[in-house]
Amino acid sequence: MIEILPAILAHDEAEFMKKVDRVRALGAMLHVDVMDGIFVKNTTWSPPDRMRVLLEGIPFEAHLMVSNPEHAAPIWLACGASRVIFHVEATTKESLICRATAEECENLALAINPDTPISRLTHLLDTFKQVMVMGVTPGWSGQPFQQIALEKIAMLKSLRPSLKVIVDGGVNTGNAAGIVAAGADVLVSGSALTEHPDPAEAFMALKTSVHSRTLDV
Repeated sequence: MIEILPAILAHDEAEFMKKVDRVRALGAMLHVDVMDGIFVKNTTWSPPDRMRVLLEGIPFEAHLMVSNPEHAAPIWLACGASRVIFHVEATTKESLICRATAEECENLALAINPDTPISRLTHLLDTFKQVMVMGVTPGWSGQPFQQIALEKIAMLKSLRPSLKVIVDGGVNTGNAAGIVAAGADVLVSGSALTEHPDPAEAFMALKTSVHSRTLDV
């Protein structure tokens, strides 16, 4: 089954909760965007200690678009994140992050930007079982999907067929089926859900487009 996760990118607590409330009824794990203004130019409101309270009963993952993620990753896991995703462009201390989380990397995923070659992480695929391919340059919601991501998805699956591939950025009903056809297992969608007049309708449309593709295959 293909998972579809709503992404929450917010600049204050009120915006955060407004977006959470819009997608809460979907029953999906939430994807919380965390930006520090250093690794990317944008910043988000995303204090990890508040998530355990605000998202009580809602599973969530944290997408760390931050510098030095070796410090942030264990904190987010301790605050209840089911999965923490960090960028290969932000650190060379992947093994340290694994040791610090004491989870044998099971709850960690690597993220890779559109302009970063797959060779940057191939040596890590024996350790990390999940990779998130960015469909956009991280930092801002609502960007169009970059087709180079499809090549990365297919390449990763050819290297490690068992790898869980997550795709984030620019995912919508127009391209979701093609992204899944390339090999994606999880789709993350932000503004296409949180900014839609009817998030439930948009969510079902995404599920239908993906389901139609899997039936064709």
